[in-house]
Amino acid sequence: MTGRLLVSVRSPEEAVVAAAGGADIIDVKEPHHGSLGRPSARTAGDIRIRLTEHCGAQVPPPLSCALGELLEWPQDLPPDTSDFPETALAGYQFAKTGLAGCRDLQDWSQRLQRLRLRFSSVAGWVAAAYADAARAEAPEVEQVAAAATAGGCRVLLVDTWKKDNSTLLDWLSAERLQRVSEHCERAGVLLALAGRVQLSQVEPLLQARPAIIAVRGAVCESGDRAGQISAARVAEFRAALQSAQHSKGS
Repeated sequence: MTGRLLVSVRSPEEAVVAAAGGADIIDVKEPHHGSLGRPSARTAGDIRIRLTEHCGAQVPPPLSCALGELLEWPQDLPPDTSDFPETALAGYQFAKTGLAGCRDLQDWSQRLQRLRLRFSSVAGWVAAAYADAARAEAPEVEQVAAAATAGGCRVLLVDTWKKDNSTLLDWLSAERLQRVSEHCERAGVLLALAGRVQLSQVEPLLQARPAIIAVRGAVCESGDRAGQISAARVAEFRAALQSAQHSKGS
């Protein structure tokens, strides 16, 4: 399986820069709102329009959108009264929401399905698990993987909730990650890995055969997820990913 590079952006300008650098998937989020911070509906729409204009006759990269945490979505709010209506994700292929605070919530998987139905135009729903589940008070990665399988999700994302100096591999052992990978393969679910992924971690992460490697901070000019995306850094990361995959396959 050839892993694709997903780059998270926060503005139309960053989306164009990420596409120019060779990002395979453009993910829209607001870093200041958390690990899976939800952007405004206007930002989501503007990015889709700007990418379409930028790519011209070429097909733009697939779009993904972070929808914040599940508990941020009221259960009884009609779609047409939300500040983020279903139409905000027109043209998006993927969407996801985090499960922080849901560890002791008995019906979190049902609530997740209801949110998924709310955005029924999105074909590729992503089940997002936090490797640092204890800090996030979230369900464990294995629980989310099982829910992804049962709920018909297209992708399982394993990320970190708290953005500090720790990385995905600080919270999830190679052995545990391998078991999650095997579960995804059996279930036909794509595995995406994030969590302060650095260039030096590409080869170790590829051992889990992910379909997607997701980054932001590593391709920002400052190396900080709150900074600006750099086309040169995106291109460098994509080249390193391709090289590592080629070496692994040879």
